[in-house]
Amino acid sequence: MKLNYKTLVPALLSALALSCNANDDIVQTPNGIDGISINNFPIIDGSDSTEPLRTILMCKLLGYDYVWERMMFAQYGGDAKRVMPQYTCSDEERHHITDNCLLRNNTHPSFLQLIDGKVEVIFTARSISRDEAVYAEEKGVKLIEKPIAKDALAFLVNPVNPVENLSIEQIQGIYTGDITNWSEVGGIDTLITPYVRNRNSGSQEKFETMVMAGLTIKEFPELQVGNIMMAPYYQLRDDESGIAYSPFYYYNVIVDNGFTKAIGVNGVPMTKENVRNNSYPYVTDVYAAVRSDIDKSSMAYKLFEYITSEEGQAIVEESGYVPLAAFANIKKVEKEEQSEAYYDLQGRKTATPARGIYIKDGKKIAVK
Repeated sequence: MKLNYKTLVPALLSALALSCNANDDIVQTPNGIDGISINNFPIIDGSDSTEPLRTILMCKLLGYDYVWERMMFAQYGGDAKRVMPQYTCSDEERHHITDNCLLRNNTHPSFLQLIDGKVEVIFTARSISRDEAVYAEEKGVKLIEKPIAKDALAFLVNPVNPVENLSIEQIQGIYTGDITNWSEVGGIDTLITPYVRNRNSGSQEKFETMVMAGLTIKEFPELQVGNIMMAPYYQLRDDESGIAYSPFYYYNVIVDNGFTKAIGVNGVPMTKENVRNNSYPYVTDVYAAVRSDIDKSSMAYKLFEYITSEEGQAIVEESGYVPLAAFANIKKVEKEEQSEAYYDLQGRKTATPARGIYIKDGKKIAVK
């Protein structure tokens, strides 16, 4: 007999959160935005990695159950998990939701769609890119963006690679071409094959701005299986000497199939708990964005506001992300209790910070 969770208090939502390993669990929750329906549901787009969140959100707001299912990608011999709504509406209504409301154009196209006014809300693994900001300015459009969850940029290798951790400087050295052999960073004597993502992808933009921070990236091959989020996993499955990067959420929740291994950075393992406690160096924001000229009474804007409400954040957590509230409640160390030291881009200690220098204070950040 199926439980009707509509009678349960909202506080139970996080306790009933869908485990990413419990693929057969079905979850049902109450409508959280007054007046929302299939007919007025907003047009949502976004990153591949936020697709489960967008789909679960739709299920919550329209009252559908859902299950996690593994979907085979026969051409690559692998699989990944997707959220499958259990629709109880007519076929026409279902097609309206899947074809017109829940779009899947991935990060860069979704920003362009939003700027062009073809979608109403986007959920993305990163903020607007440099190229997209130029495009928006050319169109005379401004966006409103806000963080809605926490994720991280994970570095991936083949599972047989004995390396379990790299320092920030070692990762930078690999991608500038200064480090070329795994034996230089504690691995076996074999050449490193670094892979990069396509320009303006969520992973590539974060890699360039957070990790490399102005350093010149050597010409390396883009992942050879197309501009899809599964690319690192298919590539590294067959390349024992490779290294690539991906949103941790995609690795941990959507893929979760052993094709790759997420390594630690600066001695901090790549785990969800280390995203939650902010000890991993490359913790990142997941964003929602709308156009600044949006009708504030529209369902799209109400959804944009809802996702950072208490109910909305419970949905964020249920999808497998770290919600903002859990992250924000971490006890912060007072600045005067922190120890500051300054390092150049090669990791050598220096007297004072300067433009392009990294400050090490628990973790490294770029000085603008």
